[in-house]
Amino acid sequence: MNDKTPSAFHNHDEWLSYVREKIPATGQPYAFACGRTELFRSFYAIREQTFPTEFALELERIQALREPERTSKLESLNQRILSGLTKFLFDKAQAKVIVADAIMPMSPAKQVQHLLNHLIEKNPYFALWTVFKSGIGGNSDAQGWEDYLREELGPDSEDDIAFTSAMAELDKLLLHFHERNLPLPKYFFERCWFLHHLRGPERMLQTRALLNTLTAETESCASA
Repeated sequence: MNDKTPSAFHNHDEWLSYVREKIPATGQPYAFACGRTELFRSFYAIREQTFPTEFALELERIQALREPERTSKLESLNQRILSGLTKFLFDKAQAKVIVADAIMPMSPAKQVQHLLNHLIEKNPYFALWTVFKSGIGGNSDAQGWEDYLREELGPDSEDDIAFTSAMAELDKLLLHFHERNLPLPKYFFERCWFLHHLRGPERMLQTRALLNTLTAETESCASA
């Protein structure tokens, strides 16, 4: 990996600036992939879980490869690590659900509300949309959503603006499921849990995949 990783910086933006300014363009894709690998490993550490041996061994093999195979293999590994984390979180959450269901089964609508509450509390970008939505009410003269984002996040924060706009889409789709008491797709809660921790292209890639999943489910229910 690179000599410096995201943990060596005060925040993720400093890390991104370092890569773009100090690392040649040909080496940046690998550097960003390494940063995502470190992020995923930190999730295991925070939860006092051992990073899977199979991933660690594959990481060592990848580091010995040449470009472009090295970056390609690391990106594939990152997808497998993310899938592993999602399954871990799902299994952990499922154990709690089983205990809760033994007391009082939770309806699909309540499950969606639980996810909405989680996003408002933990995802600052989703919360930003919630604040804006509650502020405009029925006022047609209220400040435009895009203008509001640029004022709150800064005119140059294009990635954060795009992600926050996607959170507004997510909210509208989740409310559709809530109003119709529709169950969420498997692993959906756990994948949403990760979104605001991700950075760079990975964040919008995962977000768009989730939005597409909900949209497809909505269209399927409408045609049934």
